[in-house]
Amino acid sequence: SAIACRAHPLILFLDDLQWADEITFDVIHMMMTDPEIRHLLFLGSYRDNEVNNSHPLSAKLMAIQEQGIDVVTINVGPIEKKCVNTLLSEALCMPPSLCRPLSDVVHSKTGGIILFVLRFLASLNDDGDLWFSMSSRRWMYNLEEIRQKEIHGDVVSHMTEHMKSLSKKMRMGLKFAACLGPNFDATVLERVKKDDEFEG
Repeated sequence: SAIACRAHPLILFLDDLQWADEITFDVIHMMMTDPEIRHLLFLGSYRDNEVNNSHPLSAKLMAIQEQGIDVVTINVGPIEKKCVNTLLSEALCMPPSLCRPLSDVVHSKTGGIILFVLRFLASLNDDGDLWFSMSSRRWMYNLEEIRQKEIHGDVVSHMTEHMKSLSKKMRMGLKFAACLGPNFDATVLERVKKDDEFEG
């Protein structure tokens, strides 16, 4: 209430609520149900395939609704082909007509799933199939090469494939971090990095 007011309303957005802890849910519940807090819009996103009726998030949303607070659910699906074209046009600073051949292929390969769209574009740039030409002063792309590329149909496979392109040290660091859990001191990895086995 000290931050949000009629003249300066506040929007708070939290991503990946499917991984949030109980303390985070309690804070959200407090903010949404406290009558002293006004002019606040809370937005949260989560993967609905990871949240069932027994998930803590479901229970907390139900508790908020039971106190008379409106909870609006918006299902975000794949984006349309024209949206992919608009995204490319704005990102590459090119007219939509010049982006359309590329956006058609990108949409076809990613199904319009925004995570795949962004990762696919990044991989095209990494592989040299999408580049900025200093001579023409605009982005260029190799459409035939892009048509030959494959993209995995699920997030896990897609991210696993992406991780293969990382250096050996980086992959080893990620493995150790996964074993340590979501919260750990960065100095732990620094100590491991000095170990000979880290190099192996």
